[in-house]
Amino acid sequence: MKKLIDTVIIEKLSKFHLEKVMQIDNEDFTGVKREVKKLFAKQGKKVTEKFLNEGVLALKQYYLVPVIDPKNMHAISDSADPFWHAHIIHTKQYTKFCEDVFGEYIHHEPLDHAINQDVDDVRDLYHYTADMMNDYFTYVNKDFYPSKMPDLRLICYHYRIINPKIYNKGLIPINQKLKDIATRQERKSA
Repeated sequence: MKKLIDTVIIEKLSKFHLEKVMQIDNEDFTGVKREVKKLFAKQGKKVTEKFLNEGVLALKQYYLVPVIDPKNMHAISDSADPFWHAHIIHTKQYTKFCEDVFGEYIHHEPLDHAINQDVDDVRDLYHYTADMMNDYFTYVNKDFYPSKMPDLRLICYHYRIINPKIYNKGLIPINQKLKDIATRQERKSA
């Protein structure tokens, strides 16, 4: 199985970020793979070990993006989202992982396709995240993170990381367009 460290462009990351890569790589995703396998089995689909490994890698890459860029929101692909769900349902493990890696719990925010502005926002977040993937990783599986995502496949996102230990180590400045999206979404959830 590919490790996250094998896919990052090391020269772009600081020592702090490389330590976070190692924390993410050291997480036990066995339960995640088991849950995803069960989910697909319930749908009558068989999945290979390679598919599960690629899905875990896509999730690890998604987790690293907000460590690199905590000041902006990000959206996950619908292909990688089942892996995030499977991690979240292991509540104690996921909560500890979030505290260790992000310094706070990362909430999963689903997209309501009935709200056109939200679809527009998540489309922008997704494309921004996909661009970041291509900028910071030497390998991105396009089955799990296609560069472009049709609106019907847009699925969810997470808010910015506000913990100063992570926020102040971000490598990317605040993107004004994404800041406007964050302001809109954060007002709705307040």
